[in-house]
Amino acid sequence: MNTVVRLVAVVLLGSLAGCDYTGPTAPTAASMAPAPPSLPPVPPPVPLVSFPPLSGPSRTFVFDRQVSYPVTYSQGSRFVLYDSGAFALEYPTFTYRGAYRDTNGTIEFLFEFGGRGAAEPWDDATGTLNGDSLTVLYEETMQQNDFENAVYVLMR
Repeated sequence: MNTVVRLVAVVLLGSLAGCDYTGPTAPTAASMAPAPPSLPPVPPPVPLVSFPPLSGPSRTFVFDRQVSYPVTYSQGSRFVLYDSGAFALEYPTFTYRGAYRDTNGTIEFLFEFGGRGAAEPWDDATGTLNGDSLTVLYEETMQQNDFENAVYVLMR
């Protein structure tokens, strides 16, 4: 019987040696580090406004007068409204571009300032056509950036 016990002990020791068991280990910094936070999903890119080119048939309205307060920059300016829906606000030394929508004589202007999203409201300025005159009123932020409410008349 001692032979059987010795044989079983040798088999067990041999099995344990083959498993390469080293016993319990202390935790490492890597095993204790918190899982990295999951990143929020990236939203799809916002479609941008496709501004039409400044070309084709157009109407030009030249500065006539201020609406309610004296103007500084608008004297000598003019609006060019292209039939394509593009517009240019031209000053003697600079031109602003954009797009407009005309709904029964009320015009909504959207200026082309870097990367305008297609869902943005077209309320940078509102124009009202009355005969040969175009009255342009800017929203508050535009006014704070020196855009001046003014009346323009159709150039013939």
